[in-house]
Amino acid sequence: MAEPALVVENYSFWYKGTDGERALTLNDVSFEVGKGEFVLILGPSGSGKSTLALNLVGIYPDFFGGWNQGRILVNHPESGLVNRRELDRGRRFKTVNMLFQNPEDQIVTLTVEEEVGFALENYLVPAPQISPLIDRALDLVGLRGFRQRATNKLSGGEKQRVALAAMLAMEPSVLILDEPTSNLDPVGTSEVLEAVARVRERLDITMMIVEHEVDEVFHQADHVLLVDGKKVDGPYLPREFLALHGLDVRDRMGLWVSQASTVGLQLEQAGIPLPEVPLTGEELVSSVRTLARDSVGTSPSPPGEGAVAPPGADTIPTEHRTRGEVVVEVRDVHFSYPTKPDVLCGINLEIRRGELLAILGQNGSGKSTLASHLNGLLKPTRGEVLVEGKPTTRYKFATLAKRVAHIFQVPEKQFIRSNVTDEMAHGLKALKLPKQEIDERVQFFLDRVRLSERADASPYVLSHGQKRRLSVACMVITDPEVVILDEPTFGQDYEQAQRLMQLLRALADNGAAVTFITHDMRLVAEYADRSAVVSRGEIIFDGTPLELFSSPEVLSNARLKAPPIFDFSYQLLGEHVLSTSEVGTRIQELLHGHFRTLL
Repeated sequence: MAEPALVVENYSFWYKGTDGERALTLNDVSFEVGKGEFVLILGPSGSGKSTLALNLVGIYPDFFGGWNQGRILVNHPESGLVNRRELDRGRRFKTVNMLFQNPEDQIVTLTVEEEVGFALENYLVPAPQISPLIDRALDLVGLRGFRQRATNKLSGGEKQRVALAAMLAMEPSVLILDEPTSNLDPVGTSEVLEAVARVRERLDITMMIVEHEVDEVFHQADHVLLVDGKKVDGPYLPREFLALHGLDVRDRMGLWVSQASTVGLQLEQAGIPLPEVPLTGEELVSSVRTLARDSVGTSPSPPGEGAVAPPGADTIPTEHRTRGEVVVEVRDVHFSYPTKPDVLCGINLEIRRGELLAILGQNGSGKSTLASHLNGLLKPTRGEVLVEGKPTTRYKFATLAKRVAHIFQVPEKQFIRSNVTDEMAHGLKALKLPKQEIDERVQFFLDRVRLSERADASPYVLSHGQKRRLSVACMVITDPEVVILDEPTFGQDYEQAQRLMQLLRALADNGAAVTFITHDMRLVAEYADRSAVVSRGEIIFDGTPLELFSSPEVLSNARLKAPPIFDFSYQLLGEHVLSTSEVGTRIQELLHGHFRTLL
């Protein structure tokens, strides 16, 4: 391993629990990270990934409290490898710093120039040196020419890159990124991760990242750390980690795995091992073609390197899921905020029973504003929204709220009880259900969303992922007829995202109309019956996920990206398939002697 940039020795950390007692979160953790490495931190939702990151940078316990023991050593440019405690806070944060999830929580000034220069001024960097450092940092993140831009006019991805530039301007030795793309649309995610890759190419910096968007990160990582059960395992080489654990990474640990790796591990489980576990679609395609060629002695003819089917190709299915009756209808809805005109510009949309509808679009496109019209939280400037044929403006709000359940993007806005159990039971009690039925439903959903161990905890002390699961469970537990969810799987590991989506699928299959806003194209591909794309306040597309991913102009206009499986399935099978299990099964059939010239 390279010279260490950071060494953790027998480190433990305790929160201050709600009862005042110590709550152990990290137990006797030891690992080492080499200088210049890019380390991916993985772990189930609520496992302590962010807690580990906050301890490494010193925010825990120095600012947020708690107790620790053991040592964290950092490689200071002047002092060498020293105990973090031996550095004053100023030197400590210039050595190890952290970029958080939400760019809105980090930007404190009005212009990009001021934001990137803010910390430099606080560190008393001489004025003549500040301007070159700002230019260099902005160039590293791909924002040259943005110095005079207003920070409140930037896209989500641009704001996150500005926050990253502000960190880089201080030239830290180690930079930790805590789910930096979790609030971003797919293109914003790519922009931030491309900026991270550019920084790694140009700077001798050690980077550690907590990230669920593994399709774009896993193959770039030098090592992987696994946080689970208050322990930290590793570091592992990424391919070594997958080869060691196989599909248990996804099915037992509940972690996100790249779609290409998932297919490769499925083949291995079926007795068809590839030369090595693929980390990308390109590696999967190459390995499967090599295996096919070696098996039959000839090289199959593929549809073309990097081939994608043209829009409107006959791969789009002609039969869709049976459509139920329209329960919500949006008719020519326009809406403006007092300080922001034309947020919605003539929206027309139907929401049907028995259907999972995904509303997609870039940050700031109007998705959440549209969702807030569906249950009367907002009223159109022009046009109308009908629920079961009646305008929302003619409903009493309490009556409409019972018919249309709306789950906000920020869970805390909806919590009203002192513990998880009471929060979950509140809606059922309002329906005057028998106590036994309430208790049974609450226990079922506590187990379903993995919150049984936090049943007596305050909703406000849960991790972000746990808060999100609680907010979803509190709404779906009452079997509502219409459900509107804003980013229901935000911050969730694979297992919990699947569980939540399966709850929504079950609601729709039982006749509810379910609409969810998301940036996760993997979930759209796997679960959505229909997708509606919002761009600049207008619906620019309404159709199946496969039709959407086959429409490059729509994707470009809305800053969306098809999931990797859309391309690599076509390269291997000659048609687009959106399910990893189906792709794996089809490849197995082909490799077991059913070869076609498409492979």
